[in-house]
Amino acid sequence: MLVFVVRERENDVPCYNVSANILAGLKDGEELDRHCELSREHQYCLIRPPKDYKIPLSWPAGRDVIWSGNVKLTKDQFLSSGSIMKRLMLLEENQIAFHSQDGMMVDDVKDYSHLIAEMIGLGSDTEFLQAGVRTVLDIGCGFGSFNAHLLSLNLMALCVAAYGSSGSHVQVALERGLPAVIGNFIIKQLPFPSLSYDMVHCAQCGIIWDSKDGLFLIEIDRVLKPGGYFVLTSSTTQQQGSSTGAKKGIMSTPLEDFTKKLCWSLLEQQDETFIWQKTVDSQCYTSGKQDTIPICKGQDMQPYYQPLVHCISGTGSDRWIPIHSRSDSMNSTELKVHGKFI
Repeated sequence: MLVFVVRERENDVPCYNVSANILAGLKDGEELDRHCELSREHQYCLIRPPKDYKIPLSWPAGRDVIWSGNVKLTKDQFLSSGSIMKRLMLLEENQIAFHSQDGMMVDDVKDYSHLIAEMIGLGSDTEFLQAGVRTVLDIGCGFGSFNAHLLSLNLMALCVAAYGSSGSHVQVALERGLPAVIGNFIIKQLPFPSLSYDMVHCAQCGIIWDSKDGLFLIEIDRVLKPGGYFVLTSSTTQQQGSSTGAKKGIMSTPLEDFTKKLCWSLLEQQDETFIWQKTVDSQCYTSGKQDTIPICKGQDMQPYYQPLVHCISGTGSDRWIPIHSRSDSMNSTELKVHGKFI
């Protein structure tokens, strides 16, 4: 079979074509998602690497230093991406580093991770595993520094983010050797089974969580395990919430009201960071409270890329196991979802 290299496909992403999606009538954010059903081309061709592409550095050096020519984003775009990104250090003309000379990670990610640990009642982020937090889904993960730190703690951290016209944070994360996938759950579910993650994290990811009758929060509830945590760092959320910084019950907003319907409890707020915990009681969703969200009917293990649904999933699953009650090793049902982590 002949295989061709097509020049115009240098930055091609399979099933991703915003122009074709718009022509097909997609809108409200759905045009920014991948739609393989609209892709009629089935060419057998190699995707060209960027013109100045170089073989990535071996780990662990490759986690912290990448070749700037390997990603679509330019150095100027990195430096103009805000105050946090301005702290990225350019070692040379063709490299971008994610550590400073004294070894501290950019974005103060170690301090941030430690703050999250303290907010859920731990002494240090090194205790995440003992607290049942093994798997973390990071939505809109920036350039992956938080994920890199979590991996150093032996957590399974995955980045999911939309693909941007000027380049993708997923591309940068993958270049660093970090697990990452392109994903956009404006219309469709995230490509993960129910009850997949111990923690879902979003820092300035730009999602209006209480829009669409809470569909996005319901989707987070679907992938969260019982007792799992939703960590949200957002200046918008801070503006909506109380300025007192007190613990439980500080908010009276549509977002907080909806999390109560999901049987989440607000554990803690510090400045712009909020942490909710999902209930471990599957009966909470059918306790007879007003405006309860219905339970989904049918199988929990549905095919991927199904439409977002306004119902609660996973309550009847044999994987409804509180994260604090699991053994140190993954059981067979967890291995079916995540595989073996070595």
